[in-house]
Amino acid sequence: MNTAGESSDFATRAEIFRIARFCAPSLDTLGQVTFTGEPAISNQLQQWRDAILVPHIAPAARSAYRAAKRGFRELAAADKQLDLAGPLAKNSRAAGRLIARSTRAPVGETALERYLAAVDREECPGHMAVVFAARAAVFHLPEPLVLAAIVFVELRSSPIGDLWPYVETCIQAIPPSEPGLCAA
Repeated sequence: MNTAGESSDFATRAEIFRIARFCAPSLDTLGQVTFTGEPAISNQLQQWRDAILVPHIAPAARSAYRAAKRGFRELAAADKQLDLAGPLAKNSRAAGRLIARSTRAPVGETALERYLAAVDREECPGHMAVVFAARAAVFHLPEPLVLAAIVFVELRSSPIGDLWPYVETCIQAIPPSEPGLCAA
């Protein structure tokens, strides 16, 4: 018998999976992005979470999420600020370009349309987390679930049934978003 909590967990997990598939339709062909370890090995997961996810990917995704609603320049700047190097940057950019090339911006979303075109022309880095978050923002998907979906995409080398505790462990380490002031 399912309890209300189990039903709620299932619904949340289903929504995270739906967001992952929606924002990264090429999910099955992305390959590894920035997490290259085994999520079940706690020190590998913790090292990635503390060195890559929390200080770099989560802030960049949040920045891109907000920038996608403001304009192309802000979105391109958020992408360029993601400070990854070496194979991590290469994998992140390759995955982001694959997503950018396999999606289109909705009609009227000129900032995203210009950004996806700039990524395709390799004028912007096109990091996976930035492309993903920008796409999610224009569809008004909830930011906390978008972050969870990005973690899901990163950790998807594990069987889906085993993946959720690792996603939760990572998401719990991300500090809450600080509300920013916007000019009227």
